[in-house]
Amino acid sequence: MAAFRIFTGLLLATTAFAGQKAKPQQAPRPPKQQQQQQRQQQKAQPRANPDSHPGDELFNKLQRRTPEEREKALSQLPPPRRAQIEERIRKFQELPPAVQARRLDRLDRLLSLPPQRQNEIRRSMNQLQTLPDDRKRAINQELRMMSVMPDYERQVHMNTDEFRNRFSPAEREMLGNLAEIE
Repeated sequence: MAAFRIFTGLLLATTAFAGQKAKPQQAPRPPKQQQQQQRQQQKAQPRANPDSHPGDELFNKLQRRTPEEREKALSQLPPPRRAQIEERIRKFQELPPAVQARRLDRLDRLLSLPPQRQNEIRRSMNQLQTLPDDRKRAINQELRMMSVMPDYERQVHMNTDEFRNRFSPAEREMLGNLAEIE
C-alpha cells in the first residue's frame, strides 16, 4: 500500500511537472487519527488487481523526465525501491535510441490495454523467458516477422497449418499475446 501511495504521489507530481494544475481538494483533510485508521483499513484490504504493475507506469514516467525532475521524484521512494528504479533507468539509457523507442512504444501499448489483458501479456513475457533457448529464438523470430503484418494478415497467418505445426498451443497463445504489443 505504501508503494501505491508513493506511486500516486509520483503521478500527481508528474501532472505538476507537465505544467498542469492539480485539482484543489474538495473536502478538508480528516484528522490524523482518522487518516491512520483509513490506512490500516486499506492495508487490510486485498489489492483490486494483485497482478497490476505500477512499476511499469512509474518507470515510463520517470525515464522521460529530466535528471533534476527524476531526482526529486525518486527522493520520495524507499532506498531499495529507488535503487531498483535507478538501475532500470540506467540500463534503459545505455540502449541504442532505436531500441529505446521500440521499448517505449511497446510499454505505451501495454499500458493502454485493460489491466486483465496487461496481465495476460506479462504472463506470456514471463513464459517466454522460461523457454529453452531454441524455442525462444523461434518465437522471437516469428514475432519479428509478425510485427510488420497488419492485424488481419497476422490473424490469417496464425490460422495456417504451417504456423500451427511449428508452435505448441501454449506458444501460439504466447505469440498472439506478444504480437498485440509489437
